[in-house]
Amino acid sequence: MTGSYRKLGLALAALCLTAPAALAQDIEGTFKQAVDLLQRDRKDEALRMFQKVLAMDPSAEQAYALWTGTDHDVWLEILRTKGDIELVGRRMMSLVDAARRERRNDADAIKALVKQLSTDNPVERRKAIRQLSADHGEYTVPHLLGWLGSTADEENRTTAIQALTEMSTDVVLPLCAALGSDDAFLRRNIVYVLGRIGDMRAAGCVARCTADADASVADAAKAALGAVKSSGNACRDLCALGEAYHMRSGMVLADHQWSDVVWSWADGGLVATATPRSLYADAISRAFFTAAHVADAACPDVLPGLARAEAGTIAAVNALAASGADVGELQSMVEKAHVALAMTGPGGADAGLAKALSQGDSGTAAVLVAALAEMAPAPTAGMRAALASKDGAVRSEAAVALGRMATWGKGAASAEVVRALGEVAGRDVVRLAYVIDADATRGQAVAGALSAAGMMVNSSSNGVVGLASLRRMPGLDAVVVSDSLPDVAAQQVIDEIKAEAAFAKAPIFLVSGNPEAAKEAFGDTVAGVLENPADVSAISAAMSESMGAEREKADALSAEAANLLATLAGTGTNIASAADALAGALGRKDNVAVGAAYALCSAGKDAHVAALAAVAADGARSEAVREAAARACSSIFARGGVAGEAAAVLAGVAHSDAPVAVRKAAAQAVGNLSAADRAALGAMHH
Repeated sequence: MTGSYRKLGLALAALCLTAPAALAQDIEGTFKQAVDLLQRDRKDEALRMFQKVLAMDPSAEQAYALWTGTDHDVWLEILRTKGDIELVGRRMMSLVDAARRERRNDADAIKALVKQLSTDNPVERRKAIRQLSADHGEYTVPHLLGWLGSTADEENRTTAIQALTEMSTDVVLPLCAALGSDDAFLRRNIVYVLGRIGDMRAAGCVARCTADADASVADAAKAALGAVKSSGNACRDLCALGEAYHMRSGMVLADHQWSDVVWSWADGGLVATATPRSLYADAISRAFFTAAHVADAACPDVLPGLARAEAGTIAAVNALAASGADVGELQSMVEKAHVALAMTGPGGADAGLAKALSQGDSGTAAVLVAALAEMAPAPTAGMRAALASKDGAVRSEAAVALGRMATWGKGAASAEVVRALGEVAGRDVVRLAYVIDADATRGQAVAGALSAAGMMVNSSSNGVVGLASLRRMPGLDAVVVSDSLPDVAAQQVIDEIKAEAAFAKAPIFLVSGNPEAAKEAFGDTVAGVLENPADVSAISAAMSESMGAEREKADALSAEAANLLATLAGTGTNIASAADALAGALGRKDNVAVGAAYALCSAGKDAHVAALAAVAADGARSEAVREAAARACSSIFARGGVAGEAAAVLAGVAHSDAPVAVRKAAAQAVGNLSAADRAALGAMHH
């Protein structure tokens, strides 16, 4: 290992000569320190130095030059090293991929290199394979399938097998897609290559091939099962992969395994469909669950998996839209996702919701709750569980969804639903925070402190799962990340959060067992390092004042909750338990307050009259909310309610220059006053 790291250190030193001089010296010097510390088995100190290199933000081109200038075996050693050193290597590979993307889909360049594979010189052939792998990766596969399936040219076939095997994990997904070919000889050779590569992402597809109608394909698949770590059960393996992609597991989506395209087989060839990064994981998840459905339509995990993949796509696009991104080109994908989600049925969607709730996948859960309100004939177990969720956003969506079902005649609104709707109507938008920390005790301390500061907090002990959940959230106000995670480099989490437009204003803070070392390693790539997990005052001070998209969504949800309560009251549902919350909503935006006031026509009490009268008298409020508030007073008085000092306020409105609808409603309220209130009002006027 020592020699390998020395080679890597020298390669990076050479790379740094192409960067601006000062930065190059910093990177080179820091990296040399890291390598030296590693060679002396001072791994903790070495890790801090490696993290500092990443914090210096090496460019994709610099990383690419490093990768092409370093022996492939060195990179394999780094990536196979367990622990945080591996995570650093994987992060560097993600930077390499960013540079490779611009070179990848160049058909002319690929054809020229494939032509060079025909050389008799093994050194030149290996060089061409290396360049195909470095520059073009998965896009090489369509150009080698002809050779791979050739029955006439054994030399070309052997060369294709060698090239694809050496290109390794880059070519697994397009090869899996190419198993859709009608050519049994090609399918057999693809399975053989997948077995030689030994990537577990091929497990399900290889397992399916054990039942291939062609005996040679089936035999090749059986021989490859162990290499790809297959259970032998195609549906089980495919569902496991679909689940792993949906949750952005590092087992299938390491830094270097993300792509810009999803491969499929159509019209006798491979088709690459451009897919945004935020939708990529669920697109692959959908493909694996669909394949599982073909393998075994009765498999109980298929429909819930498909439901989550489709809901995840919808949630991701919603998050992009909330960030202000133009999602016009994605609407057709969203429409297809809605239709496909409906096809999973209430049972599939409800089981998918239960899974999403268990994993804290709030964005997916919210979409599934809304879909179930339309799909299910009655409230489901998953929806009731969502109503009891600790996640306020999911709980709010569930309350509104169950309220809709009640108004549509799909069941009565329970007392729990009424109370929850009142909570949604009365609650102003709160700050959203996310904590990613594998140290459960410390993570809970940070989350508790943020909650005590009035924030809504979600958390994860896993970096990949945390990023997956974050990408489905419509907005975020702050993130807290541990400097050491079990699955990805902390710097990757930081960089990916910063790359999301929806989170551009959210400060990122670190927690660490060694705050001083973390400050040195991460520098100004984060807003700060928490000295004490229970002290989050620095986070509150750093948050942006703007909450645009989140506030708009919260207001819209509150308005619907208030209107639902008003409608439910009209059907005879007792909404008294929500009355105080509705009164508290009168100070919200008028779109919320109008529904709250009309709901108080049924649920309002004497204690609410003063607040309603104040709204009716407020010339700065809209005509609609002033009228609704006066009508609520009228209804309360008609039930025998007492006005007290509010009687004079309403009488003043009736005789003011307010819009006629407001004056009329106020006059009706005065007309419904009790004899005692009328007498008191008359005495005041005299």
